[in-house]
Amino acid sequence: MQRLSGNLVGGMRLDMFERGFTLVDSPRFFDDRLLLRLKKSRTVQPFHSNRWWKFPQLARYGCWLERLLDKTLPEESLSLTALEFRHERAGSEEKEVDRLHADGSYIRSVCTLYGLTTVYREGKAELSVPCGQTLVLTALDRARAIGLPCTLHRRPGAGPERAVIVCSFEPRREQPRPANAGRRVAQAQG
Repeated sequence: MQRLSGNLVGGMRLDMFERGFTLVDSPRFFDDRLLLRLKKSRTVQPFHSNRWWKFPQLARYGCWLERLLDKTLPEESLSLTALEFRHERAGSEEKEVDRLHADGSYIRSVCTLYGLTTVYREGKAELSVPCGQTLVLTALDRARAIGLPCTLHRRPGAGPERAVIVCSFEPRREQPRPANAGRRVAQAQG
């Protein structure tokens, strides 16, 4: 797995407490074989699912991001609750997410594998996430908990085919939870 430097973690922490979002270089976990196997328009992997063994690249990505958030925001004690792969056909439109909106959950992330990237709002400007980067953003529950504004973002709208990975993170619960199958798969795949 990619090494997490102090500069990366420190810069990310500052962003998450000042702007409420950050952009981070995405490791190269994915190849064309994964994209060929994910034939549905949406594939959702809950953290405890045994289906992670079918998609070890997704497991490695989710665990890398969870580890990065754990180092960046240790006091928020976050864990990956779900990872969603979305394949969007060329020309597809979704009125609700094609406009600026805030996500439910605590922290969300989006990484575009190919196609037009997600657009986010910084101040009054709307900017596209640079290719090869993951947008980590404050969602509704975190905004309420720590008083930061939600990160407004949107799909780029109708355009060429695209594929994105969306991860949801929540604070860890006090009660014991089922084992994180995604973490076991990522560790086994090295």
